[in-house]
Amino acid sequence: MLAQANQYVFIVSFVIYTLLIVGVGLYSSIYARRSHEDYFLAGRSLGKWVAALSASASSESGWVTLGLVGMAFTNGVQAYWILPGCLLGFVFNWFVVAGRMRDRAGELQAVTLPDLFSLHFGERKPIIRVLAVVVILVAMVLYVAAQFAAAGKAFSAAFPQLSYQVGVLIGAVIVLIYTVSGGFRAVCWTDFLQALLMVVTLVVFPIYVLADIGGFAFVREHLASADPDLLRFTPNKGGLALVGFLLGSGALGINFGYPGQPHVLARFMALRDRKEARAAGVVAVVWGAMVYWGAVTVGLIARAMTEAGAAWGKPLEENSQAAEQCLVLAAGNLLPAVIAGVVLAAVLAAICSTADSQLVVAASAVANDIYERLFAGGKARSINRLLLDRGVVLGVGLVAFALAIETEQEVYSYVLTYGWAILGAAFGPQVILLLWWKRASYRGCVFGMLAGFIVPPLWLHLYEETGRASGVEVYNLPVGFVVALVVNVLVSWLSARRMAV
Repeated sequence: MLAQANQYVFIVSFVIYTLLIVGVGLYSSIYARRSHEDYFLAGRSLGKWVAALSASASSESGWVTLGLVGMAFTNGVQAYWILPGCLLGFVFNWFVVAGRMRDRAGELQAVTLPDLFSLHFGERKPIIRVLAVVVILVAMVLYVAAQFAAAGKAFSAAFPQLSYQVGVLIGAVIVLIYTVSGGFRAVCWTDFLQALLMVVTLVVFPIYVLADIGGFAFVREHLASADPDLLRFTPNKGGLALVGFLLGSGALGINFGYPGQPHVLARFMALRDRKEARAAGVVAVVWGAMVYWGAVTVGLIARAMTEAGAAWGKPLEENSQAAEQCLVLAAGNLLPAVIAGVVLAAVLAAICSTADSQLVVAASAVANDIYERLFAGGKARSINRLLLDRGVVLGVGLVAFALAIETEQEVYSYVLTYGWAILGAAFGPQVILLLWWKRASYRGCVFGMLAGFIVPPLWLHLYEETGRASGVEVYNLPVGFVVALVVNVLVSWLSARRMAV
């Protein structure tokens, strides 16, 4: 709770930010009316700064400002492994995938990821297209629900008089207003502004507090006195436990998801030209390094101050879900009210920047890949397309809202083991093989995508039943990714061999 903050100043600073974001989104709707392609790809006109920062913000959601901060509070300095765990994915995406993706999508005039798969393989029956749409809708509903849940936690922490459910409602309404109106262009520009706010907040806040408490010496002292393991960069157990940790959701395993996120790949498809990709990559990597460092450092500071006797931190030690509120609580108790309001705005920015992108991707999957391509034969009236675009955004948002209300999940694990893992395994191997392997086949893509869709949730179920007793984390994303890649390669190879015979 924000015991030491002037509530009115806090609220005003937060409301001003919110109105700015909604205003930018509504202004963008002027341009979104021009065409169907503009609503989903901003007319393929994104420059390096907007593409880099909007893509980065869309992939680093409430799981960073809430989940990652909470993980650092609970687990200690091991959370710093998230830097190579994500930045390697940034590098691969921007310097390896982005340019080829932009060129191939432009050649085929593909508007969406299902479009790219379908047009590349020249499919006659829309098996890939429909399967890809199903994957996107299922994963995006789960992903957006996690973002709305993050909003509920943030608002209930900042304003104790508000329930979790009311917080979910506020977050959902803010996102839906400008996303329904402005589409992809609105999402990119609002995400650009939100990325700037996130990096400023997550760098300035920990530096400000460290200067006040005497630097990292204070943090080390109190973490060591509480539990020496909080200062260990790797688990106590070696062998398989260490391998499991390094390939897990708290370290390098996250990298497997980056090539398969449709809301990130859409930025590559929307680039003005492939020359923008390298410069954008530099911007994205620098941004990511600052944001991850700041989020982990805030969590460590909050834990150290709790161990030193800060009363506001005691409830955070109850469980990992409570710990996810520590950025908001720390800001409210350590910063002036107007700045604390900006921190809450940054938390909302992270949530919005992912939820809005995913809503647009889900809308494009239904409106473009089902209605436009399959039923209207590419000749749908503009007014029908635009109404459908906005209707799907609203519909997916409402389903995600209902799910978030019913199930209050731990944001960090829910995002990474469901939305991120399903998308990464179902699409990542298929994208890589499509762009680099000439022998990749239509059948290989279908079976690979199906394997990547099924294996992550199936592995979660099997691991819950048999694996946790071993003490070795086996993250479902790398498992699903490898299985999907192997299936695609084997099926493509067997298909080619059958044709040769």
